[in-house]
Amino acid sequence: MSRIGLIAGSGRFPLYFALAAKQSGSEVVAVAIREETSPELEKHVSQIHWFHVGELQNMIDTFKNAGVNRMVMAGKITKTLIFDKIHPDRRLLEVFKKIPNLNDDILLRQLSEEFISEGIEVCDSTTYLSVLLPEKGILTKRKPSDDEMGEIEYGLTIARKIAEMDIGQAVIVKNKVVLAVEAIEGTDKAILRGGELGQGDVVVVKVARPKQDMRYDIPTIGVDTIGILKQARAKCLAFEAQRTLLLDKEEVTRLADEAGIAIMVI
Repeated sequence: MSRIGLIAGSGRFPLYFALAAKQSGSEVVAVAIREETSPELEKHVSQIHWFHVGELQNMIDTFKNAGVNRMVMAGKITKTLIFDKIHPDRRLLEVFKKIPNLNDDILLRQLSEEFISEGIEVCDSTTYLSVLLPEKGILTKRKPSDDEMGEIEYGLTIARKIAEMDIGQAVIVKNKVVLAVEAIEGTDKAILRGGELGQGDVVVVKVARPKQDMRYDIPTIGVDTIGILKQARAKCLAFEAQRTLLLDKEEVTRLADEAGIAIMVI
């Protein structure tokens, strides 16, 4: 049986990956982040090793000791941990010295290089999961109105600019006014902030980076996203085809339909 490593962040993405890898005949060795990973993952992997987010060398050593020569990164690591709970080991401190800033793309690219330098290939996060990358179309019963389409087009232009600058991947708009831009707080908090400022009826647009590296930080939509949209009283969500993971599609669509939220894959 082949073996693959998994660095697991928060959310259901790591669970989906572990199940798909197992179904494909691969044994999963998981590195779980104490501050982020769901304990449920333990039931779906062959091995699980728990570390704090800053223990880079221990993560590398774990994979090497387990005979892992390829791995994926799946799930979110809360960026604000950098200012709070992270205690970087010597290896991670050296990574920080090598890069000009700690923006997501630059940091994750360098972290990937650290594993590669140790003989561990970093594979696309969508390995075994390409079926979860939706094509263009309307997912919900309700289609975006003409006004909402205008908001989507406006938001898409802004979202792509901030993604190119590696600031964030989502914007919240209303009446062609930007209410919130995702930054270090993450998409969910940006949506809630935009919903509060716009007093509901907002449109959310989420994109990948223009040159998205599919090995890490792929935009992800799931059931929790719909819950956040409902809290923000959002009326429409748009995200990019073939560059966004859609988890629990049937449940996402059902919940969106119940809430009257239109979802468009652009």
